[in-house]
Amino acid sequence: MKYFKYIALLLLVAVTMGSCDKKDVSYMAEPVNESQKAYIQIGYYAPVTAGAANYMYFVDINGVEYGNDGATFLATFNTVPSGGTNRYYVVDAGNVNIKLHKRESDGNGGYNYPVVYDQNVTVEAGKRYCLYVHDLNKAPIPIEMTPAPEFSPALDTDSLCRVQFINLLYEADGTPHTGKVQYGVQNLDTKEYEPVGTPIGFGECTPWFTVNIRKTVYNSSGSQRREVCLFAVDNTGKVTGKLPYTLSNGNTGEFTDYWTWYIGRAYRQIAAGNCGSKTIRCTLYQFVIE
Repeated sequence: MKYFKYIALLLLVAVTMGSCDKKDVSYMAEPVNESQKAYIQIGYYAPVTAGAANYMYFVDINGVEYGNDGATFLATFNTVPSGGTNRYYVVDAGNVNIKLHKRESDGNGGYNYPVVYDQNVTVEAGKRYCLYVHDLNKAPIPIEMTPAPEFSPALDTDSLCRVQFINLLYEADGTPHTGKVQYGVQNLDTKEYEPVGTPIGFGECTPWFTVNIRKTVYNSSGSQRREVCLFAVDNTGKVTGKLPYTLSNGNTGEFTDYWTWYIGRAYRQIAAGNCGSKTIRCTLYQFVIE
């Protein structure tokens, strides 16, 4: 038994010494020259109904195909890369070709993935963009994803969050919304909706603006429900009232919404859909940037 114990000990030492051999660790990555690269996201905001028939299953960027093993990759009113608002694909600056693939049955229990979108757009080196696909027959709109501005730490029970607004609304006849749209936030004291930011046309983005958050629980990170609206703006720049749009019952309403915002956070909101449709309704989509 004594010999067996020593043999086992020697084997253990040998295995331990062998496992301590120096190994080179390599990472499957390539260095990127940022002076020649741009960073892009693909946003799919065409005014179509939600559902598998309109989802995209593969996205091709400059000949490189991205997918989800045959599952939905890019749903309507969404963006890729998914899983984080600050994730991007790296591409060479200059011309970028985007192809989108839908899925259709091949009649034999399988699927084909035809290209339903094939357009080009130009991007600049060192910048971050979301390329918003709003029409399957037109080039995407490149909107630069500027970082949210910094501000001083929150004080006491009243402080700020940051918001940016993008207009991708369509009219009842299926054409981009005419005129401009103004974001509005309800005044906490008077309860009146007040314009914030700047009026923007279709395919435009406001600069970042701040909104007051008056938290109700003192010893908390601080959040508050804020009532918001969209104003219609005429060709002279005058606000003519809340934006009219079609409700799900077919009646006409004035666009209002609400969001719970947190002190210090940054939010990007996108108005998309068809102002005259009860099935592809005018909707605000929100992404938390930080």
